[in-house]
Amino acid sequence: MGILDKVELPRKMCPVIFLLDTSGSMGGAPIGAVNAALESVLPELISMNDSNPDNEIKVAVLTFDFDAEWKFGGEELLLPEEVKDSWNDLDANGPTSMGAAFRALNEKLSTSHGFMKRASGSVAPVLFLLSDGEPTDDYQAGLQKLKNNNWYKIAVRVAVGYGDSNDDVLREFTMNAETVMHTDNPAELKKMIKFIAVTSSRVASQGGNMSTDDDNTGGVATALQAQGGSLNASADEDW
Repeated sequence: MGILDKVELPRKMCPVIFLLDTSGSMGGAPIGAVNAALESVLPELISMNDSNPDNEIKVAVLTFDFDAEWKFGGEELLLPEEVKDSWNDLDANGPTSMGAAFRALNEKLSTSHGFMKRASGSVAPVLFLLSDGEPTDDYQAGLQKLKNNNWYKIAVRVAVGYGDSNDDVLREFTMNAETVMHTDNPAELKKMIKFIAVTSSRVASQGGNMSTDDDNTGGVATALQAQGGSLNASADEDW
């Protein structure tokens, strides 16, 4: 091979990790909205991968109720089409074990045994948190572990609060009030999840800065404000 021959470099990984509250209070229309939103987000992420020669989005879904459980991508991050092809609707039951979710996420944000083994070949991850209630376990201990994690420090951190969510806790997670949004409408919830997830993934997949001094969450806050637009949806929409 000559020095002028093109060498195709592997694409960098862009992790997009969803932390979803599946406690009992999410039952009915809210969990229906979450399922519909995720099913509509995945094709968008597939399309973004098809058009980005440099970075490749990979996905994991972590739910929390009685405990935290990796529903998709627990062993390794998956391509969005892999999640789409194996998608099963999420159910809602139990308490809100957000602290357990934070601990499970912290374990996976590791270069030695978790998702980030391709550390040198990764951009800043997207961490998307959704909750409709108050944590029922010790969320602060789990969150403190995350805050000591260098991947968390550079991550794009976004959150959606629904209904009676404690948005102060969500702001503790994102460390930026402008990347926390709230709704009481399940139809609007669907649109909001898609809007934030797609916007955040687009910003991160363009190559989030790997410096621990960089505020990738702030960059997404700016992008969310710039895109704006109405998130109103019909309250009569069925799930």
